[in-house]
Amino acid sequence: MVASLQSTFGSAFVGLVVSAVLYGVTILQTYLYYRNYPNDHKILKWMVALLWALDTAHIALCVIAVYSVLVLNFNKPDILQTTTWSMNVQTDFNGLIGLIVEVFYARRVWIVSRNIFLTVIILILSIIHFGLGIVFTIGSFQTSRANFGNLVWVTSVGLGSAAAADMLIGISLCYYLSQSRTGFRRTDNLISTLMKYSLTTGFLTGIIACLVVITFGVMPNNFVYVAFFWLLGKCYVNSVLAALNSRESLREKAHPNSGSFLNLSGITNSGVPPATRKPSLSVNVEITSKTRTDYIFPPPPSASTTTSMVGPSTFSPLSPSMCSPLSPSTS
Repeated sequence: MVASLQSTFGSAFVGLVVSAVLYGVTILQTYLYYRNYPNDHKILKWMVALLWALDTAHIALCVIAVYSVLVLNFNKPDILQTTTWSMNVQTDFNGLIGLIVEVFYARRVWIVSRNIFLTVIILILSIIHFGLGIVFTIGSFQTSRANFGNLVWVTSVGLGSAAAADMLIGISLCYYLSQSRTGFRRTDNLISTLMKYSLTTGFLTGIIACLVVITFGVMPNNFVYVAFFWLLGKCYVNSVLAALNSRESLREKAHPNSGSFLNLSGITNSGVPPATRKPSLSVNVEITSKTRTDYIFPPPPSASTTTSMVGPSTFSPLSPSMCSPLSPSTS
């Protein structure tokens, strides 16, 4: 069947627009991560940077692929029967993103379960997903668009493995988190939130992967499957970034009354005018001085004695130095 522009790059263009929106979310989440978690381990920081770089390269390749057909080769229907290098190579970037994300979640499964068998299965499925993505890229360079049906098994097994890994991750995290319930309401509510997030993330990417397999198996000569495939990579990246950025809100949910520490050394640079900062504690200190002048002879009429306003007066014996009316002593 001859492919039309609407079913090929028309579908790809729709997928590109939605992917561009999700890429904007990726940029925002990446910025929030580096701003809010500057003390994270270097491995996490490098992983986020790598995912952002791969996602940027992927969206750039998608733009090049669509632009080369819809603009550079406008009104050339023969181009629809061929493939471009950018359209073929973008598959590997999405595959590498999927591998990194699935390894990240496999580590989480290992942390909560300590089940080596389950973790290895997830890793094997992830490697199959990435490996068959490379096979698909090589086959795309060697096969014309009309013979893409020969690569259906590659896509079916590769993305089927990805869907199986994603759903297995979601179910495993949900199961082992449910075993961690303590009976305390606040802790159990937090665990329920984590379970919902794990199921939503795992099943969302799994369903999208299944849609790619189904659409490519039914319509291998158009690009409906490409639109779903481009969305899959963006969902992978944003799922990891959302998991990393949600840690602070989950911590506050677990300890709502813990408050925040105030760094007093930076209060003058806080930008709040001093008049608007009301102290929570006010301490008034009254200092009263007591002076006594002693004379050996009766004091002259101009002399005066000041007594303390606070407490009884306590006097000490005269010292030898107090021997003159010109030598007052202050205690």
